[in-house]
Amino acid sequence: MAYISLLALFLTVTNLVPVSAVGLAPIFLLPWRFFGRSYPQFITPLTAFTVLVIISTLLYDPRSFTEFDFYRRDGNFFISYAPIFAGCVYTHRWDLNKLLRAFFIGAVAINIPPYAYYVLTSGLLQIFTHPTDTFGSYFIARNAAGGFFAMLFCLGIACYLQKRSRLVLALIAINLMMLFSTYSRGSLLGAMATLPYLYFGRKRWMLGTLLAGLIVASFAVAIHHTDPNVDYMGFTFNIHNQDAKVANLNIRYEWLWPRALRYFEQSPIVGMGFGSFDDHIGRVVSYFHVLGVPTDITVEHSDSHAHNSYLNFLAELGVVGLGLMLTFFWKMIDWSRRGAAMGALAGHGWNFAPFRFVEISSVCLLVMAATEHRLVSPSNVLILSLVVSLLLASRPPVTGLPAARTPPAPNAEPRS
Repeated sequence: MAYISLLALFLTVTNLVPVSAVGLAPIFLLPWRFFGRSYPQFITPLTAFTVLVIISTLLYDPRSFTEFDFYRRDGNFFISYAPIFAGCVYTHRWDLNKLLRAFFIGAVAINIPPYAYYVLTSGLLQIFTHPTDTFGSYFIARNAAGGFFAMLFCLGIACYLQKRSRLVLALIAINLMMLFSTYSRGSLLGAMATLPYLYFGRKRWMLGTLLAGLIVASFAVAIHHTDPNVDYMGFTFNIHNQDAKVANLNIRYEWLWPRALRYFEQSPIVGMGFGSFDDHIGRVVSYFHVLGVPTDITVEHSDSHAHNSYLNFLAELGVVGLGLMLTFFWKMIDWSRRGAAMGALAGHGWNFAPFRFVEISSVCLLVMAATEHRLVSPSNVLILSLVVSLLLASRPPVTGLPAARTPPAPNAEPRS
């Protein structure tokens, strides 16, 4: 089963053919292995969030579970996070430091030929004069490519921190150039945010302040651009600009974010229903201005969303959904931070790179989530969830470290 996750990890380099979703296969092949094991604390909020999503979908539009486009678009949460649960049903004894280093080198190397062709035909600065002429490599959307390269940048940093290497440093620089050429500004912001987080010591208060700032800023922008004379429950908008990138930002700030705020205001506790943001809702029955029940619904499974994960979760799942998702990341970052420390101190670097990658890439993803619906995008999340899956399934080698200095199994909480 571990080879399935490994295969899926190496296939995250593209979404032209979504084969990287195969990482969830162990769940269906070995479901009985969920029982009788202990799991890190972050599994609880992730499980609760999954249950909430399932119940919300059943109440809002149960037919979605039978439609392929639901899992590809509105319900891609299941594709992105299922590999984490898959890591609970298999085990392996691989050296993940070496494995992730090999993946990083291979992932950058396989992107060098298309990037060289892009630079030769378009140049490095073409994006400033023609914003649509950007580098997408093996991805359909530029934001998908940018998110992947941002996560790959975090992996390169983790590998370099585990073992200094000029080759890895050179590939980090090349990967950063690829990220720049995607012109995905949210991805660049996320990647750059990890550097001060690392430099100032990865403090918990920094993470809490960052999350609070992102949510407050999202609300502030949405409120500032809300026009009381506009019916945001409609689905038409009239925003144009000659610069495609500027027009894209205007659509988000002036239409999509205020629309998400309107959804949230009508049902703040559990939202309007999972996958509802891109649908036409004719009427909302309000109960005490706390719970809104949509009626006269025309369901659409599309790529239209709030372009902000925090506002999108609030719109569809309310404060309960957003709270569970943030709790999941908060606990997972703490688990990975302590796991890396235990590996470095007591395990001679055992699994240091994957633990550190999970930590800093989660921070990167949370920052990117304020600019796009990144927290459920497979191109962004799968590389993280597959590494978490491999960590959950990791066991120390039988003939490896002395018993007294063996780090705790990753499927249990490291002790303080």
